[in-house]
Amino acid sequence: MILLLSALFTAELLLLFILSCISIRMLFRILHLFFRSDRVVFSIISLIFFPGTVIHELSHFLMATILLVRVRDIHVFPEWDGSYIKLGRVVYEKKDVFRSILVGIAPIIVGIFILWWMYEINIFAIKNTFFQVILIAFIFILSSSMFSSKQDLVDIVYILPILILCLGLLYIFDIPVARIFSNPEFIAGLRSFMYAINTYLGISIGIHIVLIAVLRSGLYIFRKR
Repeated sequence: MILLLSALFTAELLLLFILSCISIRMLFRILHLFFRSDRVVFSIISLIFFPGTVIHELSHFLMATILLVRVRDIHVFPEWDGSYIKLGRVVYEKKDVFRSILVGIAPIIVGIFILWWMYEINIFAIKNTFFQVILIAFIFILSSSMFSSKQDLVDIVYILPILILCLGLLYIFDIPVARIFSNPEFIAGLRSFMYAINTYLGISIGIHIVLIAVLRSGLYIFRKR
């Protein structure tokens, strides 16, 4: 069961990444049809995704702080860089590959835990139309912003050697990992966590699919005029 939930989690996360790229690209295209200016469109998109940018950059900052990595600079407000806009950035001192990877993927970790928390409090049980519209918009923004940039993942190529090293250390020192994973309470907690995450990743995927369909229809109608 855990393996099935883990496989589903991996597939949903990958699909969500692909869909978020498509939806952002289509949002840019349809806004460009109305405003005809990259600068205006970039400004609107940066405003739409500002809450996600704040969560994204603070995730890097908090992970770096927890891991005792010195943060040199943090920006959560958009800045123009020539003809493009930077939504935010965190500049930190790289200590080692392990900590660099964790700081790089921090927005994904934080995003997943926020989705888990939303499931745990059953936030959709609040029967208020305006609130639910805001909630759907927030899930869209969060799920679009939690994926790390190429710059964040520059050290991810080392993750396979690190995993091999960790497995080697577990084997050499005979650490009882199997005993931990065979604990019924641990298995039940992990299963509950994975189910919650998969549920809200599925909701996020559904939101992106609906938005892509709406934007695609809008583009089709606009071009038919």
